[in-house]
Amino acid sequence: MGHPPTYELYKAGKVPSHWLYGAVEMEKDGHEVIWEWERPGKLLHDIRMVWLYKPDVVFIPTMNVNNHFILLLQTAMRLIRLPVVAYMHHEPSSKSGIKAVLYKLLYAGVSHFFFLSEKTMEKTIKGGFVPRKKCSVPGWGPDMDFYSKVEKKEGDYFVSTGKENRDFNILIEAFKKTGQPLKIMTAKQHAGNDYTWLEERCKEIPNIEVILTENSGNVYPQMLSLMAGSKALVCPLQKEKLNYCVGLSTIADAEGLGKPLIITRNSYHSEARLKQFNVVETVEDWVEAISNLKHTTRNEFTMAHCWEAMRTEVIC
Repeated sequence: MGHPPTYELYKAGKVPSHWLYGAVEMEKDGHEVIWEWERPGKLLHDIRMVWLYKPDVVFIPTMNVNNHFILLLQTAMRLIRLPVVAYMHHEPSSKSGIKAVLYKLLYAGVSHFFFLSEKTMEKTIKGGFVPRKKCSVPGWGPDMDFYSKVEKKEGDYFVSTGKENRDFNILIEAFKKTGQPLKIMTAKQHAGNDYTWLEERCKEIPNIEVILTENSGNVYPQMLSLMAGSKALVCPLQKEKLNYCVGLSTIADAEGLGKPLIITRNSYHSEARLKQFNVVETVEDWVEAISNLKHTTRNEFTMAHCWEAMRTEVIC
């Protein structure tokens, strides 16, 4: 499974491989990868693909039981004896009742789960959804081959390029206090969030520039150029939405580009991952971090290392 348009962007050199969660690394490792759309609402699509291609393993980059219901049900019931490995991005939302029982049944059809966050893994195990022996956190991180080709320089501005559950109010307040130049580049709408109000809010603030884009991977080269020329990246997160590892893509961008990062504290990110960056909670924390940036370059988390941790579970 995968996302063919993202793969085409990767082949064109426009996006990094980590957007595909290891499938590119599988291919580089000499394995044939069948790039195939997920088909929400098409319950038999997975089964048709299995019959057509007869794969050795099915890889699901983003676990969604609605998209893979029949496949998971048949593997759980041993009607199809095919390894399925998947990335779990969020812990199951239902902790009890019929829906939770259904999750547990379908997850039994997965041979191994990869997690983006240690905390997500622990909560999923504690909820009784999957046994520990079927779980790991391989350390998803940046595609350093991609970032090594990016021209970088240290500019005088800070930049926010995220769009998922961002707290732009605290960011604007902090940068109004410091007067430091800030560029906010984000999608007009994303996942129920509307950010079109940003232009009106910031039009009278001379040190803040707002750039609104379409919600598409095609704008990433523009985002990348802005990040590569910045002084530092900033990632303000809505505190009421810190129930998964939101902000991890910006962490990967900062690691890949070797840029300082200021990010809202999120317990779904490990201390080992965050200790190289500036972790904040209050407006006062933001002002202090903007004025006194710290940065320690580490390459512990990369997609190459992640694939090495994944490959024994994927290659059967």
